[in-house]
Amino acid sequence: MHSTHTMSLEVLAGVIPLSDRFSELSLRLLTRCEVMNPLVIENFEKLLELNPQTRFMTLYHVYITQDVSPSMNTPNRVCFSDFGNSINFDISMKEEIHGIPEHHRPMIVPGIYSAKFGQVDSTKTFFTDGSLIEESAGFGIYHEIYSAYRKLQAPCSVFVAELAAIHFTLEMIASLNPDQYFIFTDSLSSIEAIRSLRPVKHPSYFLTKIRGLLNALSLRSFIITFVWVPSHCSIPGNERADSLAKVGAMEGDIYNRQFAFNEFFSIFRLQSLTSWQNKWNEGDLGRWLYSIIPKVSKQPWFKGLDVGRDFIRMMSRLMSNHYSLNAHLFRVGLRDSNLCDCGQGYQDADHIIWSCAEHRDVRYELYDSLRARGKQLNVPVREILAVRDLDFMKLIYEFLTNSDNRL
Repeated sequence: MHSTHTMSLEVLAGVIPLSDRFSELSLRLLTRCEVMNPLVIENFEKLLELNPQTRFMTLYHVYITQDVSPSMNTPNRVCFSDFGNSINFDISMKEEIHGIPEHHRPMIVPGIYSAKFGQVDSTKTFFTDGSLIEESAGFGIYHEIYSAYRKLQAPCSVFVAELAAIHFTLEMIASLNPDQYFIFTDSLSSIEAIRSLRPVKHPSYFLTKIRGLLNALSLRSFIITFVWVPSHCSIPGNERADSLAKVGAMEGDIYNRQFAFNEFFSIFRLQSLTSWQNKWNEGDLGRWLYSIIPKVSKQPWFKGLDVGRDFIRMMSRLMSNHYSLNAHLFRVGLRDSNLCDCGQGYQDADHIIWSCAEHRDVRYELYDSLRARGKQLNVPVREILAVRDLDFMKLIYEFLTNSDNRL
């Protein structure tokens, strides 16, 4: 009865509501069955004819209204043979730029790139990139003669767009004379996927096609070298491919492909997040927390923060407005009054931190620390939490701990 509102806990922890998660997983299962086990879909269709109004069929009703059309032809797996030196992978720039601050890379990386690859014949060099702009995906290929850009039908991830760019490039190379060609990409995941010898349970359309093309090119005495380069580091070819990819995403001709069933999972994931967000927007409870965390996320609020468990616990209680002070305890019927023992006001977190006479000495230390950091005094706790000012939050935590207010 007195516990924190369930959805508030879900928002704090980044855990999607069970009903939305169930819907997402059910739609994923039905999509998988469309390809891997069509008998399940056939049985649902028969049940739909018998009694379409049952609760059991609700999710299937939702599924058939989705624009889901995975390819029924699962591509055959293609494994690499022993190519010798025919297919090469160079990710050495990853080590070369390690330790260089992000804001310095555009000034330093072009020199590193030029020293390593400046002598490569530009007519044998291709730069590829993928782009995703507001659910519109595309790719671009830059070459001093053969540049191109295309659009990819949704749903499509950046990873698929990157693979599509590489596939398109290999098709262009296949029309040229056998020689050594270089493909520069800023997608490390694409390179790792292409060169991996590990079997893929459900290989993507483009990954399978790429491996098939590489086998064919190797037999024709082509030498293909994939090179990883960092993105947005003022490498001219990469920047031009990036620009072409953006154009492709917005206005390129459609590059046809088959859809793997798992590509549709992103649609269901977005739908479940949207449903969760709508519930959070329209709910009657948890409005204090809503003013602090208005947007739901599958990550907990403390993700990536180098803080201890006790800090997370205390800040989470402040965010939820559920803590062991009279303001909350009175609200849930565990105190006869919401007033502070100091007799000077309503005992909530702001009163304890900024006003309560019983903690005056500890507060002076807090003021000194805030002034030293250029922080404003007497800021409402809700504002501090909403902007996620970690430095300020740590000082509040230290104050509450030193004043024996464990909340």
